[in-house]
Amino acid sequence: MEVNEVQLLEKTIQRYISPDAGVISIESKSIGMGFQAVDLLRHRVKLHVNGEETCVSFVTKKATYIERSTLSLLYSQAANVPYSLSIDSHAAGRSLLCIQDVDDQTDYGNLDIPSLQMKEMQALAHIHRTNMGNQTALPWLSRVDQAHISKMLNERWRPSWEAAKENKAFIEEYGVHLIAEIEDAAHHIVHDIGVVIQDESTYTLIHNDLNPGNVLVHHNEDVYFIDWEEARYGSLFFDIPLRCSSLKLANEYRDQLGIEIPQSRYEPLFSIASRYLGLRYMSWNLGAWQHNQQAKDDLKRYIEMVVSP
Repeated sequence: MEVNEVQLLEKTIQRYISPDAGVISIESKSIGMGFQAVDLLRHRVKLHVNGEETCVSFVTKKATYIERSTLSLLYSQAANVPYSLSIDSHAAGRSLLCIQDVDDQTDYGNLDIPSLQMKEMQALAHIHRTNMGNQTALPWLSRVDQAHISKMLNERWRPSWEAAKENKAFIEEYGVHLIAEIEDAAHHIVHDIGVVIQDESTYTLIHNDLNPGNVLVHHNEDVYFIDWEEARYGSLFFDIPLRCSSLKLANEYRDQLGIEIPQSRYEPLFSIASRYLGLRYMSWNLGAWQHNQQAKDDLKRYIEMVVSP
């Protein structure tokens, strides 16, 4: 571990835990590479605070300016994100970031799922509501446009999809008819998504990558959103379908949002965004479904998002 990493850990502890905390020991290990091939390190730190020993955990990574700025803003807005500290907050490129390891003490085998689902909706609604129509205060965020949608599909979905269609087992499992439905949805989606992009009344700060790995449970009591590298300024419908698996849940989310969006507009925007996100997020599962039951289950869900009316 580099000297500047130790210094950043110490500064994070002093700011968020106690200015009088003393570091006894630090154990660090790699926890793999993120989606953007960025090395992640977990640090378990033993501290001496107010006459007692305690342990805390942090994650460090070289984070983009977008992620650092977004985390800082959201934390200041009392959003459910980890606290964090950057070694160079104004750097244009990637810079070392120390992040609270929010689910270090979570027992995922003992969760109150209905309660946490409601808390998740409330937490996401808070972020969307607080930043709605606030682009001037978010200068580091790019807008979601059709070029962005095309890039996501062509670079993330299309290669995996073309490879899957060459797999006889995939054809046998899902059938020619369903494959044709997905192809038809993909053919039209860049045009169809235009109505979501054009609805600027629903524009806000969006996470834009709310897959399950970026939604963590903190101390079995609350839901936190991590990894804001893909954050954009765009319609909140680019976040909702990944966290609300049905229109019923999406309507419950609308209630939490507390902003009037007529059902006649809400339902079709949700449906179109669901089709796009189903395509985008089936990518990894297309290559793993034969050997990983979770990947197969997730692929089924994403396919349903694409072909459901």
